[in-house]
Amino acid sequence: MILLFDLDGTILDTYALIRETFIELFKRFLPSYEYTEDDLRSFFGPSLYDTFKRIGCDEEKSKELFTEYRKINKTLQSKYLKLFPNTELFLEDLKSKGYKMAIFSNKVHEAIMSGLIEKGIDKYFLYVLGVDEVDYPKPNPQGIEIIKNRLKDECIYIGDTKSDMLTAKNAGVLAIGTTQAGSKKEELIDGGADYVIEKISDLPKLLEVLKIWYMIC
Repeated sequence: MILLFDLDGTILDTYALIRETFIELFKRFLPSYEYTEDDLRSFFGPSLYDTFKRIGCDEEKSKELFTEYRKINKTLQSKYLKLFPNTELFLEDLKSKGYKMAIFSNKVHEAIMSGLIEKGIDKYFLYVLGVDEVDYPKPNPQGIEIIKNRLKDECIYIGDTKSDMLTAKNAGVLAIGTTQAGSKKEELIDGGADYVIEKISDLPKLLEVLKIWYMIC
C-alpha cells in the first residue's frame, strides 16, 4: 500500500514561509496590489501559476513572479520552514510497518526536495512528484495514477485541502484529510474526505483501524 502525501500543510508546516514569501514578493514586484490575510491564506494550496492568474497577471508576468517567488522562498526557507510535531516519529513508524510512502504536490519537484532535505526527511519517500512533472495540476488525478503505476501498488492520498480530497476522489482512491494547517473539517468532507484527522501524527492509529476494515498493507 502506498501512502501518498501532499506536502504543504500535510508533511511540512509551510504556512508562515508561504505567507512571508508572498508578502515580500508583492512588496517588491506588485506594490500596488492590495490583499488581506484571507487572500494570503487562499494562496496556500493552489499552484503558483493558478494563483498569479487569479490575481490578474498575464502569462509573462506570471512567469516573472514564479521565478522571483522561488528566489525569495529559498532565502526565507531556513527561517520559516517547520515540521509538524512528531512528523519524523510517525514516518519512521510507518516505514517500519512496511508502507511505501511518496509525495505528490502542486509545488515543483526541486522545491519539494529542498524542503524535505532541509528538514532531513527525504529518506522516507520512495518517490516524489511535482507539478512540473505532470500535464495537469491537482485536482486532476494524473499525478496519483503516475505514482501508482511507478510503485505498482494501490494507494491512499493524504492532504490538508479540499483540492487534495477532490484529487483523491477523481483518482478513485481513499482520501484522508487533516485539519492541522487550518482547513475546516466540513470543507474536507465536502471535497470527498473519507476520514479526517486533527493531526498528521494521528495517521498510524487510523491506519491500524483501516487495516482491520479494509485489510490494507
